Amino acid sequence: MAIVQNKAWYDICYISLAQEGGSENQLRAKTSSLQITGGDFDIESIDTFGGAIKRVGRRNDIQISFDAIPVSVSDFDWAFHGQTNSAAASITASAEKDYRLTLLWSSATGITSAAQAMPTHSSNESYRQIYAEANMISLENSQDAGDYLKAKMTFKLCYNDDTGAINWQKAIQDTANSLSAVPAYTTGTKF
Repeated sequence: MAIVQNKAWYDICYISLAQEGGSENQLRAKTSSLQITGGDFDIESIDTFGGAIKRVGRRNDIQISFDAIPVSVSDFDWAFHGQTNSAAASITASAEKDYRLTLLWSSATGITSAAQAMPTHSSNESYRQIYAEANMISLENSQDAGDYLKAKMTFKLCYNDDTGAINWQKAIQDTANSLSAVPAYTTGTKF
């Protein structure tokens, strides 16, 4: 693949969130930072009489956190309390639910959702990461005097599910590759 000399387009990250069995919700907040960590593993040498053998450890959990400036009163609290979408006018109960996060960086214009299809294009490029079976483990709201409300959302997920399949997917769209629309998130469909 030839290197395309586009200007930097990765300064915009589109984030959508879907509860398992629920609809895709494009977050409208202005994200100011994003951090994805984990998935790493360790190896260990085990001495034997004939030398050593290598033992590979399990992959660590993946953690995704981002700081955002809410632009709507319904941007974050609904997900932290296990609601299916941002339409809840009042939250009176809380539950732990599985979510799928879809992140999209693209040089294309007119994007409405991180989960939308991205066809091959002569000059646009896109990069998508999807994380399934994630739980929102933390929501921290903060505001300094003379400043605006900020929220830090943190999600955590196991590297693999109980069948051994990975809980993440990464893909690109360019002149030769397209990205399909992300299907509904159900118990049998992650990506």
